[in-house]
Amino acid sequence: MKAFKKRLLYLCIAVACILIPGIVYCDSVKKKIPDKLYIHVQDNAVVSIGVPVIGSVYESVSDKYIDDAYFNDKVTIYSGSTGKYHVNYKLFGIIPIARTDVEVVNEKYVYTGGFQVGIYLKCDGIYVVNTETICTDDGQNIAPAKGLIKKGDYIVEADNEKVETKEQLSRIISECDGQPVSLAIRRDGNISYTDVTPVKNVAGEYKAGIWIKDDTQGVGTVTYVCDDGRFAALGHGISDNETGKVLEITGGNIYKTKILSIVPGKNGEPGELLGTIDYKQENIIGDIDKNTDKGIYGENAYSFYEEFSPDLMPVGGSYEVKKGKAYIRFYTNGSYNDYEIEINDIRYAESKNITFKVTSPELLKLTNGIVQGMSGSPIIQNGKIVGAVTHVFVDDSTCGYGIFIDKMLEENN
Repeated sequence: MKAFKKRLLYLCIAVACILIPGIVYCDSVKKKIPDKLYIHVQDNAVVSIGVPVIGSVYESVSDKYIDDAYFNDKVTIYSGSTGKYHVNYKLFGIIPIARTDVEVVNEKYVYTGGFQVGIYLKCDGIYVVNTETICTDDGQNIAPAKGLIKKGDYIVEADNEKVETKEQLSRIISECDGQPVSLAIRRDGNISYTDVTPVKNVAGEYKAGIWIKDDTQGVGTVTYVCDDGRFAALGHGISDNETGKVLEITGGNIYKTKILSIVPGKNGEPGELLGTIDYKQENIIGDIDKNTDKGIYGENAYSFYEEFSPDLMPVGGSYEVKKGKAYIRFYTNGSYNDYEIEINDIRYAESKNITFKVTSPELLKLTNGIVQGMSGSPIIQNGKIVGAVTHVFVDDSTCGYGIFIDKMLEENN
């Protein structure tokens, strides 16, 4: 019996040693396969995923458009008129592993960005940054909200009153006279209710032990503007530093801003654009209506055309992005400048699609690479806008990541 158990244990270990690396490898392959691909009408789309998968292109559930093609090498898809297709992939031609939805679309043109704006967002509810312990007037240390509310929650009601500002919530808590306050909490899209009993601090004020905010602001870069006044910026969402979650918003605005100085980046210390933002009505140049993991989006950015005179440029699909020379467009000293970069890696399925290194001596002298506030700067290759800067390497400010522009446009719709 003991010998049998030992053999069974060895068998389980052997299976695990085979299975776990296999799962990890399959997952790494999936990350290199795009879930969505846009191809222009009457184009020859050259696609190379670089992994050992065989794919078949289907016009419908059963009608093949292209038979088994080895996507580790370059595969050319000849597009005709607009339409929708899909590609089914098999790892080593055997194991079904992923699918790409392909849409043939008309070539699109956008006005390139690269100019900086002030950003203001209004949270959809009162955002909980964290909870804290209160030192009470009788010398106790109490955390009234601990276990009831957690960072990342949104407080939307207090004692049956809808709350939209920090001041509203603070007033209700301060007037509770030590009685429980009923709070409606939104967490992961679901509403729940909990009672929090504020305590009196050493200053004699009732506090619930919650760090909160109802808005956020900063400086960012516009990526593109469409001819209907819609715009996109940043290439990534505005998130809470503590939770990393994209903030849920009711709206916001972008404002004229003036960049006063640039703090160059250092290894381990990201630089930043330092500017002034005057949050007055007359300085609003667009209305924000979406904050997503692919950027912030809005409308009514008509003043961009006159103020910045942006270029109308064709959009390059993700399949058109190649390793090699490209450019970052960055608005400085009243004009656009295109600074050379080297694209050294491309990944379809991840959020960090483009990996690049700044090679322009001018930009390196100005910023030492990528700094905070440059997120959203257009990436241009072969005369087309193909992406936007999103992040800088923490340990190397000369290197950064970007997102494909067609991913941003998909979210814009």
